[in-house]
This record gives sequence, C-alpha cells and structure tokens, in this order.
Amino acid sequence: MRGIRLSIAQKLIIALGALMLLSYSLLVSFYLNKLYDTSLEKGELLAQKQSIQYIDEFTTSINKSLSSLTTIRDALLQMRTDAVQNRLYAVHMLEAVVRNNPDLIGVYTVWEPDAFDQKDDQHSMDSSYDDATGRFIPYIVRTNDGLKAIPTVDYNKKNGEGDFYQAVKQSGKFTLCNPYPYNLNGKKIIVTSFILPILDANGQFLGIVGGDISLQTVQEKIRKIRPLNGHASIITSNNDYLANGAYPDLVMKPYEMWQGGGSINDYKKSFSTIQYTPDRYTKGQMFRMLIPIRIQDFTWHFEMAIPKSNMLTTFYSSLWSSILLAVITLVLMSILALLLLKKIVLENIKKVIQVTSAVAIGNEKLTLDIRTNDEFETMANHFNRMVDFRKEAEHLIQHQATHDLVTGFPNRYGYTRYMETRTGSSGQVALLYVDLDRFKIINETLDYTMGDMLLKQVGNRIVDVTGQAGQVFRFGGDEFVVLLDEISYMGQATAIATRILSVIAEPIKMKGRLFYLTASIGMSVQQEWTPETVDRLVKESDIALYVAKKQRNTYKLYSPLMNDVPTKELILENSMLDALETNQFMLHYQPKLELGTGRIHGVEALLRWKHPEFGMVSPLEFIPIAEKTGFIILLGEWVLRTACLQVKQWEQMGMDAILVSVNMSMMQFQQKDIVASIKAVMSEVGVRPEQIELELTESIFMENPEHTLQILHELQELGLKLSLDDFGTGYSSLSYLQNIPIHYLKLDKSFIRGIVTDIRKQMIFKSLIVIAHNLNMKVVTEGVETAEELQIIKEHNCDLMQGYLFSPPVTPERFAELVRSVNAAGE
Repeated sequence: MRGIRLSIAQKLIIALGALMLLSYSLLVSFYLNKLYDTSLEKGELLAQKQSIQYIDEFTTSINKSLSSLTTIRDALLQMRTDAVQNRLYAVHMLEAVVRNNPDLIGVYTVWEPDAFDQKDDQHSMDSSYDDATGRFIPYIVRTNDGLKAIPTVDYNKKNGEGDFYQAVKQSGKFTLCNPYPYNLNGKKIIVTSFILPILDANGQFLGIVGGDISLQTVQEKIRKIRPLNGHASIITSNNDYLANGAYPDLVMKPYEMWQGGGSINDYKKSFSTIQYTPDRYTKGQMFRMLIPIRIQDFTWHFEMAIPKSNMLTTFYSSLWSSILLAVITLVLMSILALLLLKKIVLENIKKVIQVTSAVAIGNEKLTLDIRTNDEFETMANHFNRMVDFRKEAEHLIQHQATHDLVTGFPNRYGYTRYMETRTGSSGQVALLYVDLDRFKIINETLDYTMGDMLLKQVGNRIVDVTGQAGQVFRFGGDEFVVLLDEISYMGQATAIATRILSVIAEPIKMKGRLFYLTASIGMSVQQEWTPETVDRLVKESDIALYVAKKQRNTYKLYSPLMNDVPTKELILENSMLDALETNQFMLHYQPKLELGTGRIHGVEALLRWKHPEFGMVSPLEFIPIAEKTGFIILLGEWVLRTACLQVKQWEQMGMDAILVSVNMSMMQFQQKDIVASIKAVMSEVGVRPEQIELELTESIFMENPEHTLQILHELQELGLKLSLDDFGTGYSSLSYLQNIPIHYLKLDKSFIRGIVTDIRKQMIFKSLIVIAHNLNMKVVTEGVETAEELQIIKEHNCDLMQGYLFSPPVTPERFAELVRSVNAAGE
C-alpha cells in the first residue's frame, strides 16, 4: 500500500465519491421517510376533515331536532298553564316538527293520565292518537303515504321498547335510548330515541316528548364516508355499534376491540384518539381515529378506520421511481465531478491562494489572472468582481451613512458632517425645520411605496424652491431641513419659507388620487459659523417648529421667549399615561335638547383633564399632543369604555335610555380593527349599540374614502348612531352627504354667530336643514347661547340644540338631576 501514490485529484475523487454516495443515501432515505410521513399525514387529514364534517352535520341535525322538541314541550306546557289545551293543535305541531326535520321518522308525546287537559275520559277512543282511556299519547310517524298520527305503544313496559318512557319518568332527565326494533309500515326497523321530560313548575313529572331516528338513515350516511376506502362507525355510550360503514351486521352489537387493544373504555379515555392497530379481518395495520359526539349528557363516539396500506398508495407508487432517479442522478454527478476534477491545475490553485491571501490582508490592487477558459477562469472573474464590489460597497456604506435611502437627500449625520466642513465660514446661516402636517395619518392609509413616493415629491418641491441658495436634508419621518448657507438679510430666509409652504400646499396627484398636504416650519438664524452652531440651529428651529405646529401651514422664527412653550407640551406628553392611570382624566356631559318636545334627547361626552400642576387643561392643548404621539388610540378607547359604563350606571338608577355620543378622532377611525374594538368594549360593558353615538369629523373623508365608507356601513349595521360633527369648519362638502350613512348632522357654532341679524346666514342655515331632512338626517346645532339664536333655529325646524343657553358640560351626577327635572317638566 505504501508504494501506491495517489494524486490530489484522485484523492479528491475518492473522497468526494464516498461523500456523494453517503450524502445521496441519506438524502434518498430522508426523502422516502418524508414521503412516507406525508402520505400518512394526508390520509389522517382527510379522515379528520370528513369526520368533523359528518359530526358537524350529525350534531346539527340532532340539535335542530332537540330544539324543535324543546319548543314543542314548552308550547304544550304553556297550553296547559293557560288552560287552552287543544289536542288537535298539539298534533299539528308534532307534524310540523317531523315535516321540518327529514332525519326524524317520528315524533311523539306521552302524558300521564289526565296530565294534559284533565279530560281523558272525554277523549276515550276519540281519535287515532288517544288510547282507550283517552290518555293523550300521539305519535306522528313518517310513512310511505305521508305523515300518520297513531297512538304511542309499549310505553308502560319496564324494559325493552318501553324504556323510552319509564327511564325518563324515573330520572326526570333527558334520555338517549339504546337502539331497539320498531315495526313501521309492516317492516321492522331499528330506531333510537332522544326524549325530553315534561315537568311542571314544581318539577312534577307530566310526560315526555321525544323523537325517533332510523338507524338505517344513519347507516346510509355512514356508508358513504369512505376516505381512501376506509370506513366509519358510530359507537353508543353502551359501547355498541350504532352504525358501521363496512360491516352493517355489527349494528347493535358490542364494539370489537383489536387484539391486545385493552378495553373500549380505555380506548375512549386514551390521550391520543389516533392509533394504528392490527385489523382482525384483513390482518393488516389499520388507522383508527376516535372522536366524541356529545349530545347533552350523553356521549357517543365516531370512529374512522382506514387500512394503512391504502394511506401509503402515493408512497409505494413513488418509491421505485424515486430510487431509480436518485441512482441515475448519483451516477451523473459522479461522472461530472470526475470531469471537473481532471481539469484541476495545481498552478491555478497556487495563484488562488496567493491572491486571496493578499486581498485578505487588505491589498485590493491585485487581481486573479487565470485564462483557462473553464470554471477556474469563471471563479477568477467572480473573485475579481467580488473585489470590485467590495470597493463599491465601502463607498456605498459611506454614502448611506450620510444620506437618506428614500429621497437620496443627506440625512442628520450628513448634516453634521457638512457643518463640520463649514465651521469657521463667514456670514449668516439660517436653518428651516420643515415638518409635514398630518402626514403620519395620511401615510397610515397608504402602502409604504406610495408613502415614499409622496415624500420624494415633497422633497423635490423643496429642492426646486431652495435651488442654489442652500442644502436640503431629510432628518427622518416627515421632517426636512433646509440649510441656507449664506444669507444677506432675514427676508431671504422668510421668502424661501413662504415659498416652501406654498409649493407643499399644492395638490399632489399620484395613481389617480389627489393628496393635499401642508407643512409647518421652524426657523433659526445664526450670525456666525462655530462648532456650537450645528446643534443650536437644530435645537432652536425645533422649538420654533413646536410653536408653528399649533397653527399649522405657517412658519415661525425662533426667539428666546419660545423656550418655555414646548416645556408644558413635553410635560403634558410625558404625563398622559400616568394621568390615565391615576384618574386625572374625566368626562363631563353636555345635554342635547329636543326642540320639538323640550325633553333631553341625548348627551355628548366631553373629555377633561385636571392636571396636578396646570389645573384644568384645555382639550385644545392636550388632544393634538395625544394625536401626535398616538396616545389618542388608548385615550379614545378609555373615553368609549367610560361613557358606556356611565350609560349602564344611569340605567341602574332607573333613568330612561339616554343616547350618549362619543367623539372619535381621524387616527382612531383609521385603525384596521376599529369596528371589532368598539364592539368588544360595548359587549364587555353590556350596553346596546343603539345607546351609543359616534361623532366623526369631516376630515375622515379626506383620506381613503372607500375604506371610510365601508367602516361607516359596518358601524351602522352594528346598530350604532353616527353623526358628522363640526360641519362647516373643515372640508365641508354637501356632495358626499348623500353617500354616507349618517344619522345626525351637527352644525358648528360658526353657522349661527351673527345669524340674528344676517339674513344670508339664515338662508344658508335653512337650506342645510332642508337638505339634511331630505337625506333622513336630524340636525343638531351647537353653540346656542342666546334666546334669539334659539328662536331662529326653531323657526327653521332644527331638530336638536346644544349649548350654554341650556346647559354647559356637567358632571354625571348633575346631568342625572337635570334629566329628571327637565323631562319631568315636559310630561
């Protein structure tokens, strides 16, 4: 053996050949094992699917029949209670049950002597469904000629067929009878009965009402369930076959356990109801799955049995072809590997080692020069390209570190790097901090690609305005920064800021949709370039931006007086969650007066915040902060839940139903699960949907109107009342009113300011009332503060009013007193 010298190629061939053989053996083994398991899993899934489908159909049929029997029992008891017993009508009810339940072959009721109408002696042999004593024992049975009413027989037997009556009489509970033979139309059939006891208010046994199902019907359905040529069975609680799809002779006989299987009860109680067992008839393996069927207090079991060999048909058909394909592939791969290895040249290997080692230590000037017109040359080309890519990647990483990926503009780090290069420059410098108003809300309605496209268009407009006067940066999100390198006077910066606001406000059309954006700008101007200028410009313009955001679509120049402005906002923002947890938030309620009756029709829940430091904080201050941070979602859910709880409390106080309206912000409304969330809160508290009204602003229709309309219809279908709040203050449009499911139109107080002396305002107000009424909406006028205003809106047939003239927002206790006094006076 020492004299045998093998080349590197030969050693590689031997090593790779053995490795490939072992790998392919493992791969084929794994594949066949996976195919084996998959075949079994498919069979099991098919069995489970058909089993569950049948059980659902079977239990649905049983439950439907039981429901019908329960209805019959309750009706008969009510007839007895009301002393209006009518035997013929009772029979008709039984006939209807049989007629509407195809799986029932018969329905019956048996009453104790004189228990039904205390008139048994008057009905002796009076009809086909009374016995000789007149006892009410009708049995409605399905025959070849239709439904037939006959007397129930054998109900007095103590065992056998009479168990259906005696067992229920003794237990006073629902009973599911064991199958027993019954003579129908001259033919003996096997039936099973489910029987309900008839008890009076004191629990006294009066009789029964029951239904029969033919085992032939059950057997016929079971016989059709044959996944992979298997069969199904139903086993009773007494461990007898109720039906057997493969061996009908076993019906009503005890369940047959397989050899070594233990007892049927152990089988039922076992952790896994799926087993592979020996089959006593075929001597092969049998897949078995046992599923309980619960019918009130009784439990039957559904068993699916499939020969294991049937479940492996796919496996067996693929076995030999898979092995043959694996062998052919192995041979071809071995030949190919041999051909490739023959072309291995040690010199090329040496070149590869030399060049790769040099590149590994940072010498990227070397290239791998191999010209053999084979895979080595390809590898060399790939390696050389890899080196080039590495150089490009380093440049790209440096670029990405300083530039925004969406717009291509320099980012915050790029701003810092740029400012470092300008330190020491002369002249004034101005920074404009641009923040898009409501962009986050708009962006949530779009996919990310459209949101990015929108940002790019906004960025390009800013660049067009800035031109050569400065640099544009994107700091992230919807924030852009414009750095004006050298300005001669303040008017240059303000002119550019004004122009930026103007171009951003112009509509943007994308993919057939128009988007309307505005921006707020904070400005800072520094007189010199110093290392501190970098942070000071950003900090001061950010503070100015806080002030500008309060008005939106404007710019503000920083002044030292602004330093205290964001402080309160920051305190409010940081204390919101704690305020919610410590009950600083509260709801006050402003009533809505029905002008036609003078009664309180509903109430609007208004959020208040009693801050430990600032006292009562106006919603105009903290609501924008909650919307900006997204806290409005949590806060809005708290408002809805608290209002619902208050409705429940007022109900418990004996107050008449009050319609409580809750305001909903645009951000809340754009949630994907908003309908489910509202439904969950009402269900949890236990209020009816018709007790709650959601007040929505016009802004919800400005973004994704199709989605908005769908949500509104879903809320209406729940039974909620919907109102359009502050109509006339935003994007007022009469055209969309006809398409939205709104119950109430709330007119903003601006509509009635000066209405007493302004005829044109009165005409506009009257027109809106007419339009709303024609669209089946009621009109609520907000902000009514004088008797003259009230008189005018009443003359123009306004439905409801809300304002300080009647009542300011009050506590829940005060509102309850107000309702009692006002509504009592109106009666």
